[in-house]
Amino acid sequence: MSEDMAGVTIGRLLERAVEKFGDREAYVFEDRRLTFRDLARETDVWARALMAAGVAPGDKVSLMMANRLEWVLIHLAVSQIGAALVPVNTGFRVDEVGYVVGQSDSVMFIVGAEVRGRSLAQDGLKVLQDERVSARTLVVVGGPAPEGALAAEDLLARAGEVTPEELAERKATVHPDDVVLTLYTSGTTGFPKGAMHSHKVIRNMADAADRMRLTPEDTVVLYLPLYHVFGAAAVVTYMYAGGKVVLVENYDVARSLELMEQERATIVYGISTMYYDQMQHEDFAKRDLSSIRLCVTPGTGDLVRLATEKMGPSVNVYGMTETTSMTALCELADPMEFRAETVGKPLPGFEARIVGAGGETLGPDTVGELVVRGHPVMLGYYKKPEATAEVLDADGWFRTGDAASLTPEGYVRYAGRIKEILRVGGENVDPIEVETVLMRHPAVAMASLIGIPDDRLDEVGVAYVQLLRGATATADELRAFLKEKLASFKVPRHVVLIDEFPKTGSGKIQKFVLKRQYLEQSGIGG
Repeated sequence: MSEDMAGVTIGRLLERAVEKFGDREAYVFEDRRLTFRDLARETDVWARALMAAGVAPGDKVSLMMANRLEWVLIHLAVSQIGAALVPVNTGFRVDEVGYVVGQSDSVMFIVGAEVRGRSLAQDGLKVLQDERVSARTLVVVGGPAPEGALAAEDLLARAGEVTPEELAERKATVHPDDVVLTLYTSGTTGFPKGAMHSHKVIRNMADAADRMRLTPEDTVVLYLPLYHVFGAAAVVTYMYAGGKVVLVENYDVARSLELMEQERATIVYGISTMYYDQMQHEDFAKRDLSSIRLCVTPGTGDLVRLATEKMGPSVNVYGMTETTSMTALCELADPMEFRAETVGKPLPGFEARIVGAGGETLGPDTVGELVVRGHPVMLGYYKKPEATAEVLDADGWFRTGDAASLTPEGYVRYAGRIKEILRVGGENVDPIEVETVLMRHPAVAMASLIGIPDDRLDEVGVAYVQLLRGATATADELRAFLKEKLASFKVPRHVVLIDEFPKTGSGKIQKFVLKRQYLEQSGIGG
């Protein structure tokens, strides 16, 4: 049973962490190691500096930066002074960034100097010239500030203009119901939407920490981007549990394995592509990863079993930006059947139902749409009441857009995005099923199924496949492999071998890019 976090703000959570875990290490980044006491002290400097710069309660501050200590400090500082953080995907182009900074009504834009050789400082200056953007202050962290921007050091020098007493007064005005995070979903069509969350996210992260049995002895190497809900939530999760977070600025397979061994990581966070890349890397067998006690493995049942065999005990998980990252999660005590083939039971803060097309509640083991309700569900999309009403009803039920079923025991069995389900000649085809079977082929490293229009069948499948290093297989061989294991209507009409998948900044395969490329190359749809 988790400690009662109902009335706690993120600022108070940090104070609690200092009281409980003060001199334990909280963060490691490159050659810096911060205890929880250090974390609180440096956060206060940022908070006073932001107050001196005019950031007021209710204001929004956009942040575009790779994983660095400053990302965490800024997040906690913004939370303490009653403002809301707007994390920006570092993979977004200037126009996309301008939309997010402008649509969120951010008053300040903070960027890292660069990411993977790209100057975010120069991009930031362009964003400030966007007519949609009202922010007029650009702060640059980790490098020189170009003309028209403010260096982080110069901003922090203003902290002395605000007394500790004034900061304490501001902290006391922050309420748990205040918006603290606005996370923009990276949709495949149209512009992203800003999902608003209050300080009540703490309760969800506490429940997740308890289900994972996190303690101050746990360490995670965090290469998931902090701008992603999974990464951002970890800040709260580990502050609640007193565990240590080792930040990795940019994901590199070899470096991640090195740090997991060096820091004696006990917990592994990642998405499926990261796990596959790590387990297939030439350094994997050389690394001592015996300290790992839990891998949080969102993906297929095969991945959960493979990670359990090769890396450490694994559990599946389900969550969304709109539902504060973790919605359902397995426990290590669950039988492997449930850990692999379901995404676990909903966390205590959630109610979950499966509904049919008419909104009726469906019985056990019947696939429909998963809807959830509870304090971890977003407050709504910022300045998008119509989009909010489409997914969030008057009773607080959120439509996930995911196909799923509930087992008689209450576990959620995920069946894929409803919009990604293929309709082949009147038959439903679940991409996850086809991808899972393909990845059982000894030559296959990764697979992704998309649907393309077809005059006769309405839609047919196209499977993109990346082979293991040094392995060989033809498209015809892979189709023959599938024909032995799947009904004919589930077998993709085409298999395309690919060297590398297009991915989001958080490592997810961009199916819409694959589909666009296929349609362009085949001449379908103009």
